[in-house]
Amino acid sequence: MLTGRQIKEARSLLGLSPSQLATMTGILRPTTVKRAEAANMKQPIADTHMRTIRETLEALGVEFGPDGVRMRAGRHDV
Repeated sequence: MLTGRQIKEARSLLGLSPSQLATMTGILRPTTVKRAEAANMKQPIADTHMRTIRETLEALGVEFGPDGVRMRAGRHDV
């Protein structure tokens, strides 16, 4: 499960604001991204929205692993 902290870290790696990330998903609002980032225990948004955030971040080159959030090797452009 993706946590709010991971979303915030991934967004920071990419240099994106919540608004920019929301726009890049094509369907979410900035408030949805902010709600997702605010919680670390209980998922505050719908599963489909969380999946959309994850898929968008991964498409931009972010990897989520057991040792944290990082950019995929060879992928440093947004």
